[in-house]
Amino acid sequence: MNNQMTVGDAAARFGVSTSTFKRLCERYEVELNRTPGGHRRISVSSLESLSKRIGLGGVTKSGPKETDEILQSDRIVELLRSREAGELRTQVLAACEAPSDIATIIDQSLAPAMWRVGTMWQRGEFQLFEANLCMDTMLRCIYLLEPHFQVCTPQSMKAVGGSLHQGCDTVASKMVALCLNSIGIDAIDLGPRVPADEMAAASHALDTCLVWCNSTHWDNQSDAISQHLLLRRLMPVESPLLIGGGGLSVSAQQALEGCRYLETLADMVAFVKTVLLNDEPQRNTLFSTTMAG
Repeated sequence: MNNQMTVGDAAARFGVSTSTFKRLCERYEVELNRTPGGHRRISVSSLESLSKRIGLGGVTKSGPKETDEILQSDRIVELLRSREAGELRTQVLAACEAPSDIATIIDQSLAPAMWRVGTMWQRGEFQLFEANLCMDTMLRCIYLLEPHFQVCTPQSMKAVGGSLHQGCDTVASKMVALCLNSIGIDAIDLGPRVPADEMAAASHALDTCLVWCNSTHWDNQSDAISQHLLLRRLMPVESPLLIGGGGLSVSAQQALEGCRYLETLADMVAFVKTVLLNDEPQRNTLFSTTMAG
């Protein structure tokens, strides 16, 4: 068993809670072994493979320049704790070679850092005010980054999004808007706790090309699914509904008929570029397939 780790130790290495780590393993189909006593174990090789797949701990060379030294999660958390929003903005810009690189940087550095902040608070390593200060610093960093990633024009397609009323994650939705703006979509973040009918009304009024929902907290999964399905019914039929944020089981994803669940912001950017901005025939095929259920 020397090449096996307990789930608790593996979660600690990732800087997340045990329950979150188990959800990660389920999402990425990583096998957890069982000891004769029924305890879960993960092999070191599986742990290393999972770490590479989610990019936890640094940005890889998948688009942005290599930033292992300046954008590690520990370093970002340090900047967040010290309220260095300007310095974090500077380091993010230094890692970008093109505007759309911001999606990869958020996926592999900024989002894991915020995840780590939440986990540290749950463990009692942060007080609530410290976690909230980190969130405020990240929001200020995003506001500082926005002017550098606004490539929209008056003719740009529009998108709206946010979290439905059971959600409360402001940072995640701001990150989505930033990524969409970076590829020329005029993204309007409606914020947290937006009722489904209000989000649908905004989509109709603004003639949007898509609606996004961040749902990082699925405490009542059946209610969350019903709210997303209600939004889908009320939205313009031709607009895709993109859902992200993590924490969805396979069964929950399958229950979200007519919606498109995307694992990462990079996936979202690739989808929008291919389906909405370039390949019109593929767009029409996807719409008809999606709406058919």
